[in-house]
Amino acid sequence: MESINKPNNQVLESLGLSKPREAAKQKRLGQEDFIKLMTTQMNHQDPMKPMQNGEFLSEMAQFSTVSGLKEIKDAFNSLANSLKSSQALQASSMVGRKVLVPGAATTFSEGSLMRGAVDLKTSVADLKVSIMNDKGELVKEINLGNKPAGVVHFDWDGMMSNQQKATSGNYRISAVGKVDGEAQSLDTLISDTVQSVSLGSGGQGVSLSLANAGSAGLADVKEIL
Repeated sequence: MESINKPNNQVLESLGLSKPREAAKQKRLGQEDFIKLMTTQMNHQDPMKPMQNGEFLSEMAQFSTVSGLKEIKDAFNSLANSLKSSQALQASSMVGRKVLVPGAATTFSEGSLMRGAVDLKTSVADLKVSIMNDKGELVKEINLGNKPAGVVHFDWDGMMSNQQKATSGNYRISAVGKVDGEAQSLDTLISDTVQSVSLGSGGQGVSLSLANAGSAGLADVKEIL
């Protein structure tokens, strides 16, 4: 029982374990370190006060719990990285394509169509879309009638209410409709072109760089046109 009376650092050193000051440099104990310490504890326990089975099982259970949590964490990290890579691949295929994203500011080019939509959370009556120029002047009102919940699309060929053709430039859209007899403003969607994609940091996900509306998250895309 001579080893019982040795200082703790001598006992650990004789077993090939690090000294306390060396162990402090380690960030955490590995599985082998834990088992080695437990074996040392059993070999050098006081024979008059041996470790009870309950204590031994409790320490083993604690180690198993910590080990199991680490495995779960590693599995979730692996899954998150896989999902992020899948999102990036999906987003990269959208470069050069038009998408519908929430917004009101859009552009019109002569000889083409302005495309947009209204995102209805519930059915509405007397749905109307208003198109304003960069001065805030109403140039066209499109009557869409009664519509059920869902995404309601519309196109504008540039023909204004005065029967003249609109010029290329920046425009804004808005939508109103009657819900249970009361007029309400409704969410609008604009068509824009995806120029590039980027992977966000800190859990921000995939970001799309759009030609006119700046940037938008992948989750913001309502439709790919």
